[in-house]
Amino acid sequence: MSTNPANEKQGAGESLASNPYALVAGGIALGVVIGMLVPRSQKERELLDATGKQLAGRVTGTVAAVKEAGRAEIESLLPGRDEAKNRVGALFGNVLDAARDAAQKA
Repeated sequence: MSTNPANEKQGAGESLASNPYALVAGGIALGVVIGMLVPRSQKERELLDATGKQLAGRVTGTVAAVKEAGRAEIESLLPGRDEAKNRVGALFGNVLDAARDAAQKA
């Protein structure tokens, strides 16, 4: 069974037109690969080092803020120490009551 190359090109074009995000992602990936292959100049290093350090600092700060927000959210969801003791005591009491009832019925 042979395929028509014109139909394949038309199908590929329609696919890209219906999903422009794939085209953008492919363009970005191609740009990254080309950027990695081209050597950096001394001037580029001078200009971008400060920006890289600034971005790294911002990312570090953001990660720390996200960790703290997550920790606070988890702590708000967990019961307090006294409440946890009460829950465990109630659970233990329910288990003992169930065991007594089962022993009386047996």
